[in-house]
This record gives sequence, C-alpha cells and structure tokens, in this order.
Amino acid sequence: MRATVLETWRDVAAIESAWSELVERDPACTIYQSFAWHSAWWEAFGGDHELMVVVCFDEGRIVGIAPMMITDPGSLPREGQFKLRFIGCLNHASDYLSFIVDPATPQALTTMLREIYDRLGSVDSIYLSHFPSHLATFRATLDFFKERGSQLIVQDDQEAPYRKMGDLSADRRIANKSSLRRRYNYFDKAGELRFHYCRSEAEILGYMDVFFQQHIARRGMTDAPSQFHDPAERFFYRVLVGKLAGRGWLRFHVVLFNGKPIAFHFGFEYRNRFYWYKPTFDIRYAERSPGQVLIKFLLEDTIDRGLDEFDFTVGSESFKYRFATGIRQTMRVTVVRSPVDYWVSRSRLWLSAARDGVSTAVLRPVMNRAADG
Repeated sequence: MRATVLETWRDVAAIESAWSELVERDPACTIYQSFAWHSAWWEAFGGDHELMVVVCFDEGRIVGIAPMMITDPGSLPREGQFKLRFIGCLNHASDYLSFIVDPATPQALTTMLREIYDRLGSVDSIYLSHFPSHLATFRATLDFFKERGSQLIVQDDQEAPYRKMGDLSADRRIANKSSLRRRYNYFDKAGELRFHYCRSEAEILGYMDVFFQQHIARRGMTDAPSQFHDPAERFFYRVLVGKLAGRGWLRFHVVLFNGKPIAFHFGFEYRNRFYWYKPTFDIRYAERSPGQVLIKFLLEDTIDRGLDEFDFTVGSESFKYRFATGIRQTMRVTVVRSPVDYWVSRSRLWLSAARDGVSTAVLRPVMNRAADG
C-alpha cells in the first residue's frame, strides 16, 4: 500500500472515475465527498491555494483519497498562516468533510495520514474542520496524531440537526404542524399556490438571478450580508448546476404564487437523503412567512419520495430543531508542530474569539478539551 500526492487539477481529473467508484464503496460519504462537488469548488475558489490530494493505492487500485489543499495566507489575511486543510472548508460551502476510504482497507487512512503528517514541517498547522464526530475516520484520525505525541486542539464546530424518515404518521404530522399549515392556507386561499421542481439545467439557470436577488434582499434585512454579493459565489452555484443537475443530485425547487416565485430552495438528493442547503424568499411576503411554506412542501416531498432522511445540515437555526429527530456534531481538529506552536495557536483562537465577540465562557469547555501532547 502506497500513497502519492497530486498537485495539479489535471492529475486529479485523471482519477475521476476511480474517485467516484471509491465514494460509492465508502458508505460514510455524502455529496460533499463526490468528485463533482470538489471539482466545482476548486473551479470557483481554488485559484489562491495549493492543491494536495493524497491518493492511496493498494496493488494499483485506489482505496483512499484525502482531498487536501494548502491555503495561502495572502488570501486569508486574518490568519497569516499556511494551513493544510480539506478542500471546500473555506466559505462554509461544504457542510461535511472527511477522508474517503474503502471500508475493505481501513489501513488506507493511516497510509494517507502518514503522508499528511510528513508535511507538518512545511506548513504552520493541519486544520481539519467540518469533520463529523460520529465517523470512524474522525476517531481514527485523532488516535493517529495522539499516538505520535502531536499537539492537538479539538473544538466543537457546528451542530447538524436531521430527521430520520420512515414513521409515516409522525412524518406527516410534522409536515402538517399548525405553524406550517397556517402559512400554507393563507397563500392557498389568496391565490394560486404551486410547488415546482426544476428538472433541467436550462430552467434552473433561468431562475438563478432571481434566486440571488432574493437572497441578497433577504440578508440585507440582517447583520449578515448575502454571500451572493461575491461573483465567485454566484459562479460556484452556476457551476454546481452544470455538474449536478444532470446526475439528478440537484433538487432546485421554487414556490410559485400566482405564477411568481416567492421562495426558492437550492438543495440536494444523494443516497436517498435530502440535503437542506440554501433557501431564500421574497421579502415582500415576509410577514406571511413563505419560508415556512417552503419547509412544508420540502418535508412533504421527502415523504412522498420515500427518502430515508431530511438532513438540515450544519447550523443552529431554531426552526431545524423543531423538526429534527437527532443531531450530528462537526468538529475542528488543529495539529501543530511543537508545544510553542500549540500555545500560539491557542492564543490566536482566543484572540479571534474576542475579536468576533464570542464569549470566552463558550470557548472555555472547548479549549479545555485540547490535548496537551
């Protein structure tokens, strides 16, 4: 078993078929581990960073992929560090990140981690974020670095509520909650209300400008501006449409009221799971909560399609917990070179928290979980 490092996207593109086959064999993979997703992210955002995809071979067959990159501190001025990270971790585009490993050869992870560990001398730190704590690869990664006496900081990242589907009566009750039904009834009685799934790439792209405009207007009412002010973000979504729509993975829905779009959802269906990703609505109808109508339609669609799960993905918005049956936790793991680097990294985390207005009381239990080497 051996590992090699791919440093150009041309080399990565050459293993697209093997990458996709490996994802199919790894039951822990989500849409965020697919080749198509990584390809779209790198096309939109990869220019400022150095590619480092570690590929593990066993007798010529690919049995492991570590989709990594070295981030350029020039593009992240607040950090000022070269960090080895998962592709897609910046700008919170990818909700779940991990290593891709053939379950028949779990030792492939160790082979890849050795290659990554050897790079620690040339980067300031290894920073693994959006890493789900329930995965075997997460636990094995922590064990690998602890066994080598590495300086580790392990932090909670974000919660990801989800709803396990399958109890038909309970699922229909939750989709028919009075708060949802009341909003639905208003629009249904006031005019023509329709829920539409856009199937073709052309139809989806035809709606994208309105989708972006709705999101910008909606976020303009909050303290968090829309990501779609950034042309690169708009480009990323359009690239995703091109790469995912034809595979049936993109679920782009529009709620139409009297023929006009009052809400959108840009989400995914993958391995019989629905992924909540990017909703928006027309702020002119904000008092009537078209977002609630959208949720009702999406839950009903998930039920009708017989999907196993409605994954609300990362984020602690209160509405998610009202429908969830469980919560997953994503983590951040920082590996640094020495005790000095460890304490410097801890200090930076505290300073960053202070700058961003995060309470140290919130951070304290997280920081106390850091390994002291």
